[in-house]
Amino acid sequence: MLLFRTLVTVPVDEEKMALKTHVHQSLLPLFFHCHDENQDVAEASWETLLFAAEFLKRKDIEKLVRKKKLWKFSECLLEGDRSRAAEHLRRVLPYLENAQEPLRAAAIRFLGVAGRSLRRQRELLQLIYKALEDMADNINPAISSLAIETFYILQDVDRSRYSIFENLQDQLHRAWRTRPRLSGLSWLRCWSSAQH
Repeated sequence: MLLFRTLVTVPVDEEKMALKTHVHQSLLPLFFHCHDENQDVAEASWETLLFAAEFLKRKDIEKLVRKKKLWKFSECLLEGDRSRAAEHLRRVLPYLENAQEPLRAAAIRFLGVAGRSLRRQRELLQLIYKALEDMADNINPAISSLAIETFYILQDVDRSRYSIFENLQDQLHRAWRTRPRLSGLSWLRCWSSAQH
């Protein structure tokens, strides 16, 4: 982790662009290892996460890490990067099988936050439900209870009715995604309106 942090602070502009993807992919693993049972690993992860946030110019994440408010990290990461939600979920799944209880618990909590923010994305939500169901049989009662509790909370959130505003927002979002692509016909629309 210290070597990774050194790599992030050294490169010139061309190398920074190439590293940006790798640094972005490291945010979630660094976050999880901030919960490591080995205090040296946890501290090194925290410092490296701070450098990574600075490198990516993610002031929101940097502020949380500086103030050691890591419980807000998941929400912040997902809000700033909804397009990579599936990618983030794939990175979380191995941590559910980690030997360390704190890392498994952090992964379950991340799934809970992800489930609330992705409740309209059924495929991803089903992946979260499946992962939580699998964790309900965990040999560790604390992990099992956390998984079950998270599962039921997500189901309640999922079943709750959207407000009128959320329904309208959802409909507009679907309409925008399915709109006909007429970008090459903009001259036709201008010509048509000039005729009237």
